[in-house]
Amino acid sequence: MSSKKIVRKYFHVMILAGFIIILLSITLYSGNWPPISVVESSSMEHSQYFQCGTIQTGSMVIVKKVSATSSVTTYIQGRTTGMKTYGDYGDVLLYKNYEGSIIIHRAMFFLTWNLGTPDIHGYTNQSWITVSANYVIIQDVGTSHRNLYVNISHFSGVSGFVTMGDHNLITSTISESVHLRNKTIIAYIAADQNILFQNNGSTYSPVKFTDVVGIARGDLPLVGLYRLYLLGAFGMWNGYDQVPIYSNYYLSALTAFIVLIPVSLELLKRKEKVKRSKA
Repeated sequence: MSSKKIVRKYFHVMILAGFIIILLSITLYSGNWPPISVVESSSMEHSQYFQCGTIQTGSMVIVKKVSATSSVTTYIQGRTTGMKTYGDYGDVLLYKNYEGSIIIHRAMFFLTWNLGTPDIHGYTNQSWITVSANYVIIQDVGTSHRNLYVNISHFSGVSGFVTMGDHNLITSTISESVHLRNKTIIAYIAADQNILFQNNGSTYSPVKFTDVVGIARGDLPLVGLYRLYLLGAFGMWNGYDQVPIYSNYYLSALTAFIVLIPVSLELLKRKEKVKRSKA
């Protein structure tokens, strides 16, 4: 039997074997199960339009397990060293909130306390950071170049990661006017620990390491929309308005391509049969 005939005969088996090998490789790299997470909202988007290289509704990311807080590079640390993921500095964290739901937002900084004084890991008197007992201000953040204001006074003594959705800073309408170094700046409130609330009305606390599921790695855009639209059909997801503009066009093209592969193979197989029958 020729190699061409072997490929045709066992094509589906080879595809299945390849899929299993890829899944096992991703799982081993991730260290988590499931090793992949689908993004369900627009809170990390940098634009209302489809944009590769950033996390958007329908993105699929690998969830890489981390062994310690030091394995996570925060925004402050990343901006200092130049380390970026998904269009901005630092790692994107996946963590469980008080309900057990997974949140995927950027780790802005890791906060600990020393006798009532906040200790921001990675802070070495950078000119673009201001730290006080009540707040932390990070200037010129993200694509919007807005200043971020984080009120830390209401979780004094509580250590953990302070997190934020990139899109939440872009669209924030809540701000504080702060006088810094002989000038007044406007800084916007967008950190999860200032804008997300628990059932009892209190805001989220800094994320403890025990609630960290992993850090995001890689990005397979659009593909997660298949899952979201299926959930939507059963009333389990309603974020249609958060899907980036043009995503559905690209998804349609991707679907057509996926369908055309087996159809094309089947046509080639039939063409080969016709050739043999005429010989």
